[in-house]
Amino acid sequence: MQNVNLLDDDLKLIIQPCDRETEQYLYQLGFKPIAAVPQLFYRTAGETKLADLFFRMSHLIPDSAQVASRFLVTQFSLDSRNLLIEFLNAQPLSSMTLMIKNSWFLQVLARQRLFFKYQPIFDLATGQVVAHECLARANEQGQCFSGQQLIDAALSMNLTFEFDELARSTCLESLAKLCTRVGTVETPQTFFVNVLPNAIARDPKTLEQNFQQVIELGLRPEQIVFELTEVEALQNYPQLSTLIEQIRDWGFGLAIDDLGSNVAIDHYCLEFRPDVIKLDRRLIHGCSRYVLKQIMIKSLLQFAHELGIAVLAEGLEDDNDVDFCRELGIDLGQGFGLAAPEVLPWQARGDLFELPVRGRWMSAAC
Repeated sequence: MQNVNLLDDDLKLIIQPCDRETEQYLYQLGFKPIAAVPQLFYRTAGETKLADLFFRMSHLIPDSAQVASRFLVTQFSLDSRNLLIEFLNAQPLSSMTLMIKNSWFLQVLARQRLFFKYQPIFDLATGQVVAHECLARANEQGQCFSGQQLIDAALSMNLTFEFDELARSTCLESLAKLCTRVGTVETPQTFFVNVLPNAIARDPKTLEQNFQQVIELGLRPEQIVFELTEVEALQNYPQLSTLIEQIRDWGFGLAIDDLGSNVAIDHYCLEFRPDVIKLDRRLIHGCSRYVLKQIMIKSLLQFAHELGIAVLAEGLEDDNDVDFCRELGIDLGQGFGLAAPEVLPWQARGDLFELPVRGRWMSAAC
């Protein structure tokens, strides 16, 4: 009986495309159909070329097709029965292309390359800067990545917990250095620090570690307002209410982001009683022109003020929108029309003052 060599020295990338369009992309990349199984396409590649192939596919093939197509890397001969058996364990192409596309994000996490910019938050009635939001950024491979790019990468790679924990810890360390640098220890500034609730609900101990970190760094919990983002996905975490109470007991402030988009104000405001609610930029943009937006904003403002909650308008870019929000009585404003994020926060200006808005955290001068 003749011996059959099931293995060869060539490393092959095998793809099962989900549609004809994806087949055409594979042809462009030098793939060929396997004669015995024409539904499968292959290309011989050395290990050093595989990363380049996946990178090119990540940019050429639509995201939905990457999810629906499957891949396998093998040394089995193309005419081997074992090849089809092995292909039963093929994975979605997206599982590799996402990792290649977001390799910069893995480097950010590994090297802890986060830094922060600070966007002023204004008291719309007085024009005073009363706080800053800490916005995460990263420099990697000669490119600057925005906060949204960081969050999108974390979500796509299922690394939101790791990213959120690193961002909070790094942010607090940066604030401690910043306060020492600008001499605001005795007149502490207030900072909004973003938190992904699903991440802290997964491991509540990380917040306790943040509390200890704040004390050890010489900061005050009253300086920190934890801003909950992505709160629409919290139905699976009923224990979050207990965690929110712990945040308050430690002295931190609480804000809820994206009100007026897909976040239910009645549920989260009644249950969490935040110090601040932030009206989503999609609701605020053009509010001076659109009656329906004005009706919604007035309703949310009345609801919040009756509960003693301050209201912040996000994404203010147009002067007319700023004037409308100020005249309506919205407490706080933030956006590029007021000030862009900078690497240093605004210095304290003038004498100390009590802010004419609600919330215990707002007694700190800035």
